[in-house]
Amino acid sequence: MNKGGTLRDRRKAETRQRIQEAARRLISESGFEATTMRGLAREAGVGVGTIALHFQDKTSLLFSSFFDEIGAVSRRAIEGAPRDLPLREQCRHMLRTMYGYYGGNTLFLRSVVKEALFATGEWKVRFDGQLVEMIGKVAALVEACKATGEVRPEVSSLGVAMVCWSLYAGGLIDGLNRDRFDVEGQVAGVMAQLDVVLTGVLAGGGHGA
Repeated sequence: MNKGGTLRDRRKAETRQRIQEAARRLISESGFEATTMRGLAREAGVGVGTIALHFQDKTSLLFSSFFDEIGAVSRRAIEGAPRDLPLREQCRHMLRTMYGYYGGNTLFLRSVVKEALFATGEWKVRFDGQLVEMIGKVAALVEACKATGEVRPEVSSLGVAMVCWSLYAGGLIDGLNRDRFDVEGQVAGVMAQLDVVLTGVLAGGGHGA
């Protein structure tokens, strides 16, 4: 009985993944609006009804794989930032990791980000929660830099984290609007803006070691 249940679960997961992969291909080729459920079913080799069993609608299908992926990439970017480097270089590491993800999946993610910016209902709540978690972790990095004396103690760690998020989001949208997402170019552009912020928060107004 358990083996049968496990097999069913495995087949269900495989079908779900096949649908998501088909969606990536079609959305990358034709865009979100032009991609139809019938076309997705044909590409995935399943019936339209099968897609409906796994996903409430096309938007849920679009967001489903992205949500888990971007959550994992965000955690890797923040948790993998070298703590022995100045805050500026930790930010560079995070930007490079995040933009690297978008640079490698630009056509598909352009559609995702466009829709996610105006998400409603359950997905808005989920994306907002993910954003709050990410900003909180960046704020914790700033707090750690306060403890070492790199950042002035009176500076709002949450405020710095929110500014960093704003600069990151601006660079992301700018990069996705270009024909090719230039990862290093976007990192350099945002770092130049971030320098304006960090010069005001680093102890002594310096650039770190």
